Amino acid sequence: MDYLKLILATVTLLLVGQGSAEAAEAYCLQRGDVITHVNTLDIHRVKDFWKAVKHSEQTMYLTVQTTNGSKKVLHVDLNQHKNGAIARFGADVGPNQLQGVKVTHVRRNSPATRCQAAN
Repeated sequence: MDYLKLILATVTLLLVGQGSAEAAEAYCLQRGDVITHVNTLDIHRVKDFWKAVKHSEQTMYLTVQTTNGSKKVLHVDLNQHKNGAIARFGADVGPNQLQGVKVTHVRRNSPATRCQAAN
């Protein structure tokens, strides 16, 4: 059921983004945010996250539990660097006790600072 909700949220984000540029708000990933999904993949370990980033298309979709406790579905346009996933995304992550990976550092002017969230 959670998988279906993720797909519906992603489709909604796509439709909202196509309909109006002002419908999406900018969001900069922050230290302490927890990334639970990349595209439609559940993220359990740091290795899962980097593999998903490395193999993602130019636009990547994230489900994030923010530091204030809200859940956001984001999309981000990645750099073309296929050689290094860290350079491609611009944030470091570490293990999280429950689900997902925790953002530990966000590089300035990286794609991780230019995410778009649905309202």
